[in-house]
This record gives sequence, structure tokens and C-alpha cells, in this order.
Amino acid sequence: MGADILKKFEYLDVILTVIVVFLLYQLLGVVLGTPYPIDVVVSSSMHPNLYEGDLIVCTRGEPKINDIVIYKGMKKYPIIHRVIGINDSYCRGDNPYKIAIKNKTCYTIKGDNNEVRDPPVSEEQIMCVVRVKIPYIGYPRYLIYKILGI
Repeated sequence: MGADILKKFEYLDVILTVIVVFLLYQLLGVVLGTPYPIDVVVSSSMHPNLYEGDLIVCTRGEPKINDIVIYKGMKKYPIIHRVIGINDSYCRGDNPYKIAIKNKTCYTIKGDNNEVRDPPVSEEQIMCVVRVKIPYIGYPRYLIYKILGI
């Protein structure tokens, strides 16, 4: 009987820990002003500045040239790339995608390790600006992404 009670408390501890971690993540998002206060790099597109498994901390803010941002692209997951231009001719339609963003701030963005620039990105697509990188600490999350695709 005593072992059953201990087992129930162990399950309760796990459930409470998950709830507390979730709430702390949400609180951090409110404090930093972004739905993605922390994230993990899962691709090589930002080598040699960000590597797979690096944990990044982000805040809401207006990106400047050379800032690394997280933005909503055409894929299902957010993209971590660098701002290389703001309101330039690339944003106004001089790009292979034939996309022009007018009457609002537009960003030209590219992965440091990529040959080509991303399609123009509007200010509404910018989710946050990367402020801090902590190498390797996000590697368990990266492995989950690589193995399970989530």
C-alpha cells in the first residue's frame, strides 16, 4: 500500500514539473514580449555563427541590419536567419521570387551559410530578435527534432 502511494506521488511530481516548466516558459514569453522566448537551432543555415543544438534567447524588438531574427516563413516552423537589408530594392520586387512588399517595413534575410536570400519578409512575419546564444545546451531538443521530426 505504501509503495502505491509513493508511485502516485512520483506521477504527481512529474505532472507538476511539466506544468511549472510550461508556465515558466509562458511567463518568460510575456516578460520578453515574444511567443518564442527561447528556441533551439536545428539546421546548419546559420553556420559558423549558430550551430545545431545552440539555445537562443529572443526578445520582441525592431530588427536592425546584421540582427539575427526568428520569422514565420512559408514552412510550418519558424526560421532563424540574419537581416541583411531593410526596405531595399530586393524587398520592392527586384528578387527571383517576384515578391514586392510595399507601404510597410520589409526585410531582406539570409542564412549565413546559405547561397541565396530568402523571399522578402514583412514586419508582421518577424517574431523576435535573437539576443543571446548558449552553445550546445539545446542539443537534447535538437536530437528530438532530428529523430522524431518534432
